[in-house]
Amino acid sequence: MSDILCINNIRVLCAEMVEEAKSGHPGAPLGLAPSIYILFKNYIRFDPEDSKWINRDIFIFSNGHACTLEYVIRHLCGYKIGLEDLKKFRQLGSITPGHPEFGVTDGVEASTGPLGQGISNAVGYAIALEKMKRYNKESLSIFDNRVYCIFGDGCYQEGISHEAFALAGHLKLSNLTFIYDSNKITIDGPTSLSMSDDSVLRFKSYGFEVEIIEDGDSDLKKMEEILNKKITKTKVIILNTTIGKFSELEGNAKVHGAPLGMENLKKLKEKLNFGEEKFLVKNEVKEIFKEVIQRNKENRKVWNEKIKKYRIKFPEIYEEIFRKEKTVLKISYENQSGKIATRKHFSDALNENISKFKHLIGGSADLTPSNLTKWKESEDFTAENRKGNYIRFGIREHAMMGICNGISYFGHHFVFCGTFLNFITYGFPSLRLACLTNLKVLYVMTHDSIGLGEDGPTHQPIEVLPLLRATPNLTVLRPADGRETRFCLKFAYEKDGPTVVCLSRQNLPDLNNSSIDLSYNGAYFIKESENPEIILISTGSEVCLALECAEIL
Repeated sequence: MSDILCINNIRVLCAEMVEEAKSGHPGAPLGLAPSIYILFKNYIRFDPEDSKWINRDIFIFSNGHACTLEYVIRHLCGYKIGLEDLKKFRQLGSITPGHPEFGVTDGVEASTGPLGQGISNAVGYAIALEKMKRYNKESLSIFDNRVYCIFGDGCYQEGISHEAFALAGHLKLSNLTFIYDSNKITIDGPTSLSMSDDSVLRFKSYGFEVEIIEDGDSDLKKMEEILNKKITKTKVIILNTTIGKFSELEGNAKVHGAPLGMENLKKLKEKLNFGEEKFLVKNEVKEIFKEVIQRNKENRKVWNEKIKKYRIKFPEIYEEIFRKEKTVLKISYENQSGKIATRKHFSDALNENISKFKHLIGGSADLTPSNLTKWKESEDFTAENRKGNYIRFGIREHAMMGICNGISYFGHHFVFCGTFLNFITYGFPSLRLACLTNLKVLYVMTHDSIGLGEDGPTHQPIEVLPLLRATPNLTVLRPADGRETRFCLKFAYEKDGPTVVCLSRQNLPDLNNSSIDLSYNGAYFIKESENPEIILISTGSEVCLALECAEIL
């Protein structure tokens, strides 16, 4: 009965948060509460005093509109989210925004809300955690954390979900568990209005281990039974839940995105044996979560002892893992005879400095020979080779950028991805979230103008640069020659936040007066004259043309 009490207390708190805010999504939390409770009570390893603990389990809410559930469970688990914060849900300046935001709310692992993003982020996290296992020793294993990702029917329908699921299955990411909140309701009504595919067959086609819980509203035993099983590949649990469970709007689309209403909320609380007091956490619930918190603290102590032994036994590797200071790239460049495309310059710069990148992960959306993003010493990251540091993303730009976000969220690796500049728009929603959360991701975008050749206007990124330049918190760099290209790599590596480097397909000459140091200004004079009557401004492959025009003028 204590489990039921905890679950119902969570349900009531979620509904009250939405009611207090006069907006939000109460439906999904009412159905999902049992599963989230079981996850945090018995499975997810965490340290509320150190929410960035490197060996914590990762929990992501891809259907971010249901975030009241995450805020409530993290509050109960001792994270820096108070009852007053729950009362300020969706209010300007609060730490409980209407959709989860990384860096705003303690414990939140990803900014989600645009549906499906969390799925790709989870794949990125899983890759990052797999990479960390390279530090495990036969005598001393220090990394064994997992990723859990909740997603709903909306995430399921988004194209990014297919891209991310397919790659997760291909890479056999066995440290990744997806939980599909299948309540079969979207804003318009039942999912049957727009969906008739077989989800089980879909997930099996990815190579997933598929489990089904028919009564996701209450079958806690089945959930535990599934989570206790040994996992050898990516797992998905299809959780059949009821949106708005126990409310007067149970199973109705109206409960998706609007408060229950005071009368309905009162009936819900009566049905779940709660009185009129608002935002109440019952004492028995507090005691249960005290035990959960204490158990996790004990687990952390055991890990701390293990890491002390690791530091003594493997001091150099320990320093590599936990070193905090930033590496500064020292780059020099001498002009070369002949013309070279800036995409080739970037490839050369990567290879020239590869020994300085201890935690590099890169990849391309099936354009490696064109982007020139694979460096000489790189190995492919595959199901068989977890030591690899180059990801073959396939033609999946959207998931690629979301996966890179997940890798960057974890924070241990410097990650970049590549495609043609025109196709950055295929992944733009993921890039936009990288900007919102100030993630350190480098986007290597080649074929950046009409100079890409005979592919024609379908591949020419005419309107893309204005879009990128208008995007808040995004640094857009377009180098003119080899020296400026090397600056781009240096700048992106040393700064925080996302950077797009736009590179040419066509060969360009080195410029006599280009400068790595002056590039920090963003713009600088490359040719000056006395008493000028006109100023020529250009970037990238057009700088050499502007210089030719200057000679004529």
